[in-house]
Amino acid sequence: MSDDDAWAEQLVGTTLVDRYRIDALIGRGGMGVVLAATHIKLQRPVAIKMMHPMLSRDSTIMQRFHQEAQAAASVGSDGVVEVSDFDDDPEHGPFLVMELLRGESLVDVLKNGRVETSRAIWIVGELLDVLNAVHAKGIIHRDLKPPNVFLHQDEAGGEVVKVVDFGIAKVHARHLTMTGQIVGTPRFMAPEQARGDDVDHRIDLYGAGLLLYCALTGLPPYATVSAGKVIERISQGPPSLRTLRPDLPADLLDVVDKALEPKPADRFQSAEAMAGALRGVDINAAAPSEAPSSSPSEAPLPTDASPSDTVRSEAPVFAPGDDDSDLSFPDEVSALREGTDAVVVPERHGWKYLLGAALLCGVAAGVFFYMKSLETLSIRAALESEGACA
Repeated sequence: MSDDDAWAEQLVGTTLVDRYRIDALIGRGGMGVVLAATHIKLQRPVAIKMMHPMLSRDSTIMQRFHQEAQAAASVGSDGVVEVSDFDDDPEHGPFLVMELLRGESLVDVLKNGRVETSRAIWIVGELLDVLNAVHAKGIIHRDLKPPNVFLHQDEAGGEVVKVVDFGIAKVHARHLTMTGQIVGTPRFMAPEQARGDDVDHRIDLYGAGLLLYCALTGLPPYATVSAGKVIERISQGPPSLRTLRPDLPADLLDVVDKALEPKPADRFQSAEAMAGALRGVDINAAAPSEAPSSSPSEAPLPTDASPSDTVRSEAPVFAPGDDDSDLSFPDEVSALREGTDAVVVPERHGWKYLLGAALLCGVAAGVFFYMKSLETLSIRAALESEGACA
């Protein structure tokens, strides 16, 4: 058992700030863990999120952790996971307390393949309603992906779409990200996000479009592109849904195309507008062509992918588990769980650094040769002086 595993397992049975008893480990990622717990005095089940001890010493990460709690708590929507407390245990460190959800994430839904069209429209329509409330508070989620969309079973047996993990959310008037940084999960980024540009709420609408794409195809975006090459392909967008699912109604294909426009100005301008267009789709309308739909395993192979990058039809595309490991083809096809913890990457302008380094080297070389020439002149003058004295 690794030190990380031991730390997580040792939390079970402990008590945080004399209020919360840790009952079980629910899941883990590269940055921390989620635990099932009980509020001791109220005897109410809750979920607790904790950062790894090594990361709790990073002030920026802890600022994001605190901001996550504040952002989720400020929205006031049934579609955002409820955050009820944020505290710091003297022994185990900071933690946030959330409602304990029952049901399954969108990853669990998608591991069985593509979703029925009417259900896919309902899920994403509900998600857009949540985003409308989130954006109204000046918050941009920035990391919409299947693990962060949860289908919660409420007390009455109904289903509620919940958005979780506001860990890298952008909150109006708060700046924890420098211009040029890339923040998010590569496979689910909008083009401007992948470039490190300043972003607005429309990246969440692009994310909602990608989730709709996933639900309708049973494939993650860029399914045949290895993880290391995804960033390079984002500007081109994923393979057209019109190619993968030509059997879908034309209006639905139009919604997905508009949501995934490379330029933000060409997309839907609000979650409300996108939800209206999506719910206006007649799922019984004729498809634009009668061509048979492609199966997930027959998706077009991009020119930069090798046969080893393709998805094997016998492997589940949406594999269970909660790891944040990189995508590996073809043995482990877990693209929708790739990057359970989003990434923050420095500014991607390498040519500037190379140019700067070259200039510095040039200056250093110039100084070196200048000093050497001075040394040579000094020696020559000394020799001539000695000769004159002789």
